[in-house]
Amino acid sequence: MTSLTNVVPRTATVSGGVHVPVFGVLWPLYKLAAVVGAVIVAAMVFTFTASGVAAMWASGGVLLTIWWGGYRVAHQRWDDGERDFYAENRTRH
Repeated sequence: MTSLTNVVPRTATVSGGVHVPVFGVLWPLYKLAAVVGAVIVAAMVFTFTASGVAAMWASGGVLLTIWWGGYRVAHQRWDDGERDFYAENRTRH
């Protein structure tokens, strides 16, 4: 049996900015800050209120605020690789 395999060069790129390796994968610093901030807020809110619901809502709000705020400030776009490769390198007939 034969199979057809697409060979696509490594085209996944990230625009400028500070990146941090997380388990071997480069993450923008604002994403790491959002996750760490959400964990800290969840722990603090749960400690003071003993309410899991309040901790969840507070940490979710902090996570989204930092994540999207960092995204808007950094103006970053992650290229998805194969899709962008074909879009950039298709030939018009």
